[in-house]
Amino acid sequence: MLYIFQMTLTLNWGIAGVGMISHDFLTAMSNLSSDQHKVVAIAGKDLSRAHRLAMLHNINTAYEGYESLANDSSIDIVFVSVMNLQHYDVAKLMLENGKHVLCEKPMGMTYKQTKSLVDLAREKKLFLLEGMWSRFFPAYDALDKHIATGGLGDVYHVNVQFGVEINDIERNLMKDLGGGAVMDLGLYMLQLVQFVYKEPPTDIMCTGHLSKAGVDESLSCALKYKGGRTATISAHTRATMTNRAEITGTKGTIALEYFWCPTTLQISAANNTEWTLPKGKYSYHFHNSAGLSYQIQECWDCLAKGLLESPKMSLDESILFSKLTDTMRAQLGVLDVGL
Repeated sequence: MLYIFQMTLTLNWGIAGVGMISHDFLTAMSNLSSDQHKVVAIAGKDLSRAHRLAMLHNINTAYEGYESLANDSSIDIVFVSVMNLQHYDVAKLMLENGKHVLCEKPMGMTYKQTKSLVDLAREKKLFLLEGMWSRFFPAYDALDKHIATGGLGDVYHVNVQFGVEINDIERNLMKDLGGGAVMDLGLYMLQLVQFVYKEPPTDIMCTGHLSKAGVDESLSCALKYKGGRTATISAHTRATMTNRAEITGTKGTIALEYFWCPTTLQISAANNTEWTLPKGKYSYHFHNSAGLSYQIQECWDCLAKGLLESPKMSLDESILFSKLTDTMRAQLGVLDVGL
């Protein structure tokens, strides 16, 4: 779908959320052209925190709450980086007020929410992108090209592990904040498997553990695909795992270290390709956050071309992921999946 974006020089950004990811996002954006990207305003529930972040990053306007951001006519696009459970409501507010949206994953907590946002964006002819930043790293482009040109032969298995000790983070302690292994970690693994196979699984079987508060703190899933292809994904919020992906075909195996934000593609022991991320003006909170600049630039590139969604991370994929995470959470015994 095409949309003629009336943009002269600069894409004017609003930031909804004042957490650590917003700081990293703004730091990464500082490495991009100021002729293409400018942050107009930042909004948060706590005005003092919004002011502090705005001052640090030389943003002129700070709002308390998100209504003022939605009503600011100078803003073209909003980065939604609030708590998981708030993504749907804040993204919906921005779309309803004519703003393009880049929303941190998960875009919605359920299939119904995600489908509703996609339908709204398409109805209003607005750009919408789920912030699956992994997709925009050069390593993913190189991986896709290597597979497409037959470098791996026929791919038959994908194995992904993602374990980080985040069980003490608030959203993983309280069920109503929307955290857990599936939404925080599982989505990253699903998107990689989907990136490789490019079609939905025919079957998925998951098991795992819930905390005393009912939050999913681990998962192990087997996925079945057509043509004899399989995948296994495992995640844990209590222990550090290998945090790598392996894609195996009839001609060998490719490995991606830190697969959700990779700077190295390991084709073989003697064949590695590496990319260097730029340093930021300030320190980053999260690993390889400088790579957020890739998805920021993707928004500009798409809008400049008149695209309402990214060909690298389509809205139909976001809908698929929401269906799969509904299924995974149901199998794990998370009760409020909204099926």
